[in-house]
Amino acid sequence: MSELPPPPSPGARGWPLGRLLFGAILVLLGIGWLLDSLDVATLDWDLFLPIGLIVVGVALVVTARRGEGQGGLIALGIVLTVLLTIGTVVKIPFSGGVGDRTERPVSLQDRTYRLAIGKLTIDLGDVATSGGDPAGARIEARVGIGELVVIVPDRIPCVSTHARAGLGEVNVFGETQGGIAPEYGPEDVCLAPPVLELELSVGIGDIEVRRD
Repeated sequence: MSELPPPPSPGARGWPLGRLLFGAILVLLGIGWLLDSLDVATLDWDLFLPIGLIVVGVALVVTARRGEGQGGLIALGIVLTVLLTIGTVVKIPFSGGVGDRTERPVSLQDRTYRLAIGKLTIDLGDVATSGGDPAGARIEARVGIGELVVIVPDRIPCVSTHARAGLGEVNVFGETQGGIAPEYGPEDVCLAPPVLELELSVGIGDIEVRRD
């Protein structure tokens, strides 16, 4: 009577496809983020999530034919789908760095701020509003994942704010909206200078505009 072949050793088993795919996507995202942050290459990040979702779908078909588990791939597909849905509402920046940052401009001028992950605070308390300053300015700020806070002094009475988040909460001068794709749009027409126009967005997180 012939002996049964020994069971395969743990080291002989293949790596789970879901873990390999998840690791490969993280590596590609990390390399792309590094190249973009160093200005070595300009990447179209809007293509990464759809491509990743397509790759996950192909992997699900392959694992289904092999009879392998699909839990990890399904979870990854759900995450990519949620991020892709949020990205259609608010463009999530991958540039601008990570961490907590506070900006304190001293003049009323058009400005643009970006932060990938973290908290971005724009404190306008030091802005001078003398007669030589322009009658208005536009500030555009985006945070990918985290929190965006804008502090407006009372000497800038006229503020037109458009704020939106893919997923999170928007609080503009005490008026709060939350959930999926909350948005606050300007309601009043400002005529008295100086006029401050705020264009604010967060992919996942919170936006707060308050007086100080």
